[in-house]
Amino acid sequence: MKLQKNTLVLIAVALSMTGLVALFEMQVSPKQEAAKEEKQKIFAFNSDRIQFFTVKTPEKILTFERVYATKGGKSSWEMKLPVQAHASQASVDFLLDRLATGKSDRTINITAAQLAEFGLDQPQATVTVKLDNQETHRLVLGKTDFSGRFLYAQANPPEAPPQNSAQNLPVLLVPFDFKNAVQRPLSEWKKAEEPKTEKPQKPSPTPSPENK
Repeated sequence: MKLQKNTLVLIAVALSMTGLVALFEMQVSPKQEAAKEEKQKIFAFNSDRIQFFTVKTPEKILTFERVYATKGGKSSWEMKLPVQAHASQASVDFLLDRLATGKSDRTINITAAQLAEFGLDQPQATVTVKLDNQETHRLVLGKTDFSGRFLYAQANPPEAPPQNSAQNLPVLLVPFDFKNAVQRPLSEWKKAEEPKTEKPQKPSPTPSPENK
């Protein structure tokens, strides 16, 4: 009888533990997962808030500005430098979507003295965006990692190099397609010109018999 009572107590404890685990998975675990996802995001803004951006590479500097046909209406993008032209919406969207939704695979800490090893002392590209509230954000892209799938990057690094070379700096591993988003020939940043359609020529009037 005593054995049966102990068995019932153990069963009750086991059921309670099962209930606690289920409660944890339903309530706590999703919150932790959401926090983990949020930490992986590079930036916390939406692409439609970007009003101006610059792409700086060793070869050139390009600047773009969002323009509106009417206040509060549909917008488009204009290239301001190195030439003034209508921008390719597809090329702009490709970059801005990655800035707004891109996630870092992981973060590593390096010292300021190691920046050159990761290509971040002389980056292959630096993207600077200005939001509708005048906030600015920067993404600095360095070398490709050993796997060839990611780029080393810094999000909003300090403007001036750290004075202490031993200072720890966070470095992100961001998707390789960031390189495709910034390393474009100038022609791909411009809106493609619509082919000109030639007006059909009017046939010459046929002379009447009287005019022959």
